[in-house]
Amino acid sequence: MVKLTQIDDETQQQFENQSVAKNNHIIDEASSEEESDDDDESDLDDFDFENETLLERIVALKDIVPPEQRESIYNLSSTIGDLFKSSVQNGGKFLWTLTSSSLLLGVPLALAILSETQLQEMERGMSLEKSAQDVLAPGSEAAFGNENKK
Repeated sequence: MVKLTQIDDETQQQFENQSVAKNNHIIDEASSEEESDDDDESDLDDFDFENETLLERIVALKDIVPPEQRESIYNLSSTIGDLFKSSVQNGGKFLWTLTSSSLLLGVPLALAILSETQLQEMERGMSLEKSAQDVLAPGSEAAFGNENKK
């Protein structure tokens, strides 16, 4: 078991006695001048919790949280911020690449598909016209064929 003993330092005691004497002298002067103001200041000394700002509360937390834990919280928040920043930057680059590639490859492909569809519609329309002509004049081809044979 460890036994603790306190060792008094004479120079430290002399310094404390001198500082106490100076403080008492300053306090005596201040108290004689401000005795009338003490009543007014006592009202101001009470802390107003309702008007406390968020910044004041955060500053008060600084005194409560140990420095090691504050450092770990700071490192965690800076790491999360850096990850968010890099993901936004890389996401923007990815979207730019995806958009430009789709425009360079997709637009000509869409135009080719559109022209092919138009060509198929034209062929279908022509075949419908031919079948409509066959219905309206069923023997017309035979007549043209007979004239060519003569």
